[in-house]
Amino acid sequence: MMLLRTLVLERSDGDAPLNGALLCGFAVPQINSNFLVYSLDEETEPGSARVYVAALRKKLERYFLSSVDVQEDLHIAMQVFKQILTLAASGAKTLSVTDTQIPYHFVDLKGCKLPPARPEDHHSVIIKKALVMKVITLGASVPACAAIESASLIVPSIRFSSQMISPPKVASMPEREPPPLLEELDEPQALSCVAEEPLPVAPIVCAPPTPVAPVAHDDSLFEVDSTLTSLARVAQELTVKKTAVLKQEEALEQWQRQLQQQQAELDRDRQELTNRTLEKESTLRLRTQALESREAQLAEALTAQQREQHQIEERTAALEQRSAQAYTQELLVRQKSEKLNTAQAQISAGRHHLHAILLDLERTLGSPGSAVEPAQSGSDLFNVSM
Repeated sequence: MMLLRTLVLERSDGDAPLNGALLCGFAVPQINSNFLVYSLDEETEPGSARVYVAALRKKLERYFLSSVDVQEDLHIAMQVFKQILTLAASGAKTLSVTDTQIPYHFVDLKGCKLPPARPEDHHSVIIKKALVMKVITLGASVPACAAIESASLIVPSIRFSSQMISPPKVASMPEREPPPLLEELDEPQALSCVAEEPLPVAPIVCAPPTPVAPVAHDDSLFEVDSTLTSLARVAQELTVKKTAVLKQEEALEQWQRQLQQQQAELDRDRQELTNRTLEKESTLRLRTQALESREAQLAEALTAQQREQHQIEERTAALEQRSAQAYTQELLVRQKSEKLNTAQAQISAGRHHLHAILLDLERTLGSPGSAVEPAQSGSDLFNVSM
């Protein structure tokens, strides 16, 4: 998980403090001011997030957050932040300098202690949610310089009395264990924020011992106790959140185990499906081979049948030709038979005619004996000619 810098944000309604994710800090030499941008992971609408811009003041290695009171300074800060968003969106580390750009540099806040702040005091602006992590990545990857020192800022000092005095307030207070330093705690912020530095504690500057009234000592101890109480409350809240994160991680692990089990079942189902598919492919392959063999046999049988049909057709044609020849011969024989019958009829008619002539000749001759002989001779002559 990426370690992100966080800062404590107090609520005006008295609820427990929140951790805000530090996006970047930048300085603008033109107005001799520093600015800090942070987020509470507030999603105003889908794809958009609200971020806050605060004035960052530095004096004697101490930092202070406040609102931007001067409207012109806020306008310039917004222009510079727009340049940073453009640079982050482009994915580059530097942009070409133009007349419309305002010179600035990122502020190195590594190792510094930032005091608690209130979002109500700072200016808010809506940006694309995807740009939040890009701005954080850009601020961590580009070179950074020191913040601009504020000459007009007055830093309050906390002084302790050298006299050994036991005020009643301190005596009546129960002993309180100092909270542990909160370094790199895993927090369930939407921006995956993790405290990179110890939570801010109001720095104490020790001046040379000077006798002061006991009331000042009491006020100092009360301020320290108030700070420790605030830190204890923040530590308790972080502990609760860490417990919630551990529960979420346990639920996530259980969900991952379920996913692994479902994945294993899915792999088994996929393997069974693959085996069934291979079996079906093997069966289909055997059926295809059988069909191809059957088709080959049918093709051979069809070829033989066609060859036999061709032979039958040739034989039929030959028979038809022979039948036609026989029919022609039959016609010729019939014609000859008819001619022969006609000739026989003509011969028979000639015989009758000849016989009549012979009878007439016999009658004419009047000789029965002589008439008979010629008749017999004519009959013999007719039989011989036949």
